[in-house]
Amino acid sequence: MAEKKTLAVTAAAVAAVTASMVGAAVLSGPDGVSAGRVSATDRATAQAASQKSQGVRDRYPHGLRKEAVTKGARRPAKARRLSARDGVQEGVQIAVDVLDRNGKPAADQTLVEFYPLTGDDPFYAELQNGHVEGELPAGQYAMLTRVSTTEQDGTTSSALVYRPKVEITATTKVLLDAREAKPIAATVDRADARLLTGEVRVVQKIAGRSVVTSSMMPLENAYITPTGSAPELSVGFQAVFTRKGAESGSPYVYNVVEQQDGGVPQKPGLNVHTKDLAAVKTAYGTEGSPVCVGGHAMPIWTDGGPRIGFFTGVGAAPGTRTEYYSPGVAWELDWMNTTPDCEFGFETTELWSRQERFTKAGSYQRRLTPALFGPREGVVIWNENEGGEPALAIGMHSTGAGRSPMAPYPGSTGTSVLRDPSGNTVYTYDLPGAAWNWGLLKPGNYSLTVDERRAAPFSPLAVRQHVVWNFAVKDDQVIRLPYLTYRTPLDEQSRAKAGARQQVTMTTGRAGTAAPKLWASSDDGATWKAVTVTRKGKDWMATLTNPKEGFVSLRATIPGALDQTVIRAYAING
Repeated sequence: MAEKKTLAVTAAAVAAVTASMVGAAVLSGPDGVSAGRVSATDRATAQAASQKSQGVRDRYPHGLRKEAVTKGARRPAKARRLSARDGVQEGVQIAVDVLDRNGKPAADQTLVEFYPLTGDDPFYAELQNGHVEGELPAGQYAMLTRVSTTEQDGTTSSALVYRPKVEITATTKVLLDAREAKPIAATVDRADARLLTGEVRVVQKIAGRSVVTSSMMPLENAYITPTGSAPELSVGFQAVFTRKGAESGSPYVYNVVEQQDGGVPQKPGLNVHTKDLAAVKTAYGTEGSPVCVGGHAMPIWTDGGPRIGFFTGVGAAPGTRTEYYSPGVAWELDWMNTTPDCEFGFETTELWSRQERFTKAGSYQRRLTPALFGPREGVVIWNENEGGEPALAIGMHSTGAGRSPMAPYPGSTGTSVLRDPSGNTVYTYDLPGAAWNWGLLKPGNYSLTVDERRAAPFSPLAVRQHVVWNFAVKDDQVIRLPYLTYRTPLDEQSRAKAGARQQVTMTTGRAGTAAPKLWASSDDGATWKAVTVTRKGKDWMATLTNPKEGFVSLRATIPGALDQTVIRAYAING
C-alpha cells in the first residue's frame, strides 16, 4: 500500500515549482543578491522600472535562441499545514490515481494540483507509481495534472487532464485518465507552413478572479480532456508557424493566439486563416557591418499569468520577412542583432523591444533600423541594499523603433556618476546607465552624467555617448528621467545619402513643453553646427545637410533637463 502523503502545500511551493519549470525571472544585482527593499512611495513606478531593467540573462534563462519568459503575478501564500495527524485541522481523505495515454501509471513526480474554489491557496502532491493519498479541507476544487507519455513512434506527448469542479466532502477516490484527452489541432491555411512551437494554457475564474491554473504546456503533441460546458473556464492557444517548421530562415512567421471561453471543447485547437491576421512586412537593418537577426514574439495575456515568447531567426541582415500577428492582441516583441555566426551569445548581441497592437487584419510595414542610438525610459530608484533592484536603470542603446535593456552592452564600457549641486561626486558606478546600492539623498538639485565608449564587433556607430540629466530630489520617490529620441530616414545599413538634406524627427518625454536644441558634427564632435528646430504636432523637426562622407554626430539639449551627445549617430553612403 502506498505511503500516505499529506496534501499540505501552499501557493509558495506551487509558485516555486512553476518557476523551476518556466525559468521565471528574478531580479538580481551583479552579485546575485536577492531583491532588496525599494525606498519609494511610488510602488507602481518602481515595479515597472524593475521589470524594464530585468537582466537579459533572467529574461532568457536558457539563452537568446530559446524562449523569453516573464513571471506571472503570484498569489499570496499562507503558511499552513493541513494534517489531521498533527491535530491542526481535520481533513477529508482523498486518493488519486493517474494513468498515462497508454493506460499505465503516470511517471513518479508527476504533479496533481488542487485549486480550492473558495479562492484559497492551492495544493499539490507528487505521484508515486501513479498514485497519491492524503487529506484536504472539505470543499470544491479544480483538479488537474499534466501527464507525459512515450508514444509508439518514440515521441513524447503531454496530456492535460482537467476537472474544473470536484466535490470533496467525504472520503473521495479520483481517477485522472489521460486516455480521455483529445489531440489539440493547430493548422494554418498555407501549404508549406508547419507548426514550429506553441503553448496551451487554462484560465479558470475562481472566487471572482481569473487564475491561470495551467500554462507553459507545449502545443506540439498535446492533448487535453474535454470538460463540457464550463462558463468559468477558458483555454488559450499560442502558436508559431513557419515554412516547413524551420526555426530560422523562413520568409514568414505566424504568431497567433486564440482564447476559447466556456470550457474545453470535444475538438480542441485552432485553425488559422491568413486573411484574419495582420500581415507586417518587416525590414531588419544593420549598423553597417554583417549581422544575424532573430527575435521573440510574446502575447500580453490580460490574466496576469506567466508569459512566453518563442524565438525565430530571420537570418543574415539586412533582411525582410513577413510577420503575421493575431489582431486586437497586445504583443511584446524583441529583435536582436548578433555576429554573423548566429550564435546569439549574451556578450555579442544587441537587443531591442517594443509593444505593439494591430487593431485589425490587413497589410502593414515597418523598418527596424538599429540607429539612431540614445537613452530612453530611465529611472533612479533609491534603495539601501546591494543587489536587488537597480538604483539606476536606463536603456542607453534605445532607438526610435525600440527600447534597449540597461547595461552591460557588447563592446561597451563606461560610468554613471551622480553629483551634488556643488559638483561633488556622491555616487558612481562602472556601467553606463546602470548602478546598484545608491541610497536616498538629501533634498536638492543633482546631476547625473553617463559616459560610454563602444567598440561593438558589428558596428562602427555610436562609438561614444555623453549624457547629463539635471533633476531635483524632494523625497524618496522614484525619479523618472526625461528623454529625447530620434527618427530619420536611413537605408538598410543605417546610412544616409551623401550631401543630401536630412530630416531628423525628435520626440521628447517627461520633459514638459520645452523646445529642444540640436547641433550636428561631421568630424566626430571636434566642431558643431546649430540646426534649426521647429514644432510639428507632438514632435520636433530639424533639417541638416549631410557631409560627402564619413559620419554625422548629434548633440541635443532640453534646457534645464537633458544634454545628450552621440558620436557617429549614423553613417554616410558616399
